[in-house]
Amino acid sequence: MKTTVTILFLTCGLSLANAQSLTECIATAREHNIGVKMADLKVQRAKNMEGGYFEMDNTELSLSQDPTSGGSPDNALTLSQRFDFPTVYRSRKRLLQAETQVEASRRRLTESELTRDVSEAYCKLLYWQHIESLLIRNDSVVDAFVRTAGTRFENGETNRLELMNARRMKAKNTMRLMEVRSEKAAAALMLQQLMNIPDPVVATDDFQCVKAVGGIYSFAATPQGQLMESELTRSERQLNYAGQGMMPSLNVGLRHQLVISGINPYNVDRSRFEKGNWMGFEVGVAFPLFYGTQKAKKSAARLDVDLARAGKELAEQTSGTELLVAENAVGTARSSYDYYQEEGLPSASEMRRLSCVEYDAGEITYVEHVQNLSTALNVEMDGAKATDALNQAIIQLNFIKGE
Repeated sequence: MKTTVTILFLTCGLSLANAQSLTECIATAREHNIGVKMADLKVQRAKNMEGGYFEMDNTELSLSQDPTSGGSPDNALTLSQRFDFPTVYRSRKRLLQAETQVEASRRRLTESELTRDVSEAYCKLLYWQHIESLLIRNDSVVDAFVRTAGTRFENGETNRLELMNARRMKAKNTMRLMEVRSEKAAAALMLQQLMNIPDPVVATDDFQCVKAVGGIYSFAATPQGQLMESELTRSERQLNYAGQGMMPSLNVGLRHQLVISGINPYNVDRSRFEKGNWMGFEVGVAFPLFYGTQKAKKSAARLDVDLARAGKELAEQTSGTELLVAENAVGTARSSYDYYQEEGLPSASEMRRLSCVEYDAGEITYVEHVQNLSTALNVEMDGAKATDALNQAIIQLNFIKGE
């Protein structure tokens, strides 16, 4: 198959400089795909947000002046700060860590989806390359038919109708070849877009290039299962954080003597306290007296946990059903593929060979020859579809398994 691909693309005037295997295409896509890069940025953003767990209100700096007194706490510069209860910071940190884990799980799922999409596009490109090679080979067979029919017509051995049919087959094959090359170019562009590279790719793997992954299936080990689990963890930590809204907050303030002697409308003694400038401190605790809003937030967060848990169960159930469907699809496609490899394609090749030999020897009519060539080509086309169907079925099965 690789030799056929090389000859095919050299014949078509295309460069093999960007010829790549499926493994190479997947590695390139994981490195350059924009979707994966965006997922990396989201993970990095979430990690940066973890550093903001110790968030505090603005520090308050206030100046107070009492025109009826001098050195006292009423004439001071006050620095005050409000702190949340310590468990609030711990809960917020765990919530932000859960957010990071969600983004990391989404990135793994994005990479898994990219692997599936690149594999599908690569196998579709292989399919059109293979169809093109079939039509190119058929073109040479039809050319021989046209030459033989032309010679017979010139020698008066047959009528013009035989030559017309031969030329019709030639024109039909040429048009089909143009359509297939258009489809091949579209498939190459799709793969190029997924890989985010400047030049189209030439697929070099064997046509049946995808292998089913073995092992025991576990939804929890798949990227989708890991994402659902991380989202459930995040909702549970969001519930815990919502409950922290009922915790008290702490207030701390320090006073420093600052007497502005110019502020003295009553002409009283506003002398400074000479033994020091520290005017004391204050510590306070703020309790939430109205719990309605926090209760509503906690109730909503509890429902989010229930929704996340139900979503995980539904996703696992759906994935299990999709796994059975995919396994059946692979089994059906495998049976069809085996038939064409063991019987259909060898029979088609032998049919074409015998038909050409017998037609050249005059043992069969051109009508039989046309029918034999068309049948052989159709069998080969169906065999190509069977191989492509097997590739696509295996790709879907591997994706469901998380590979």
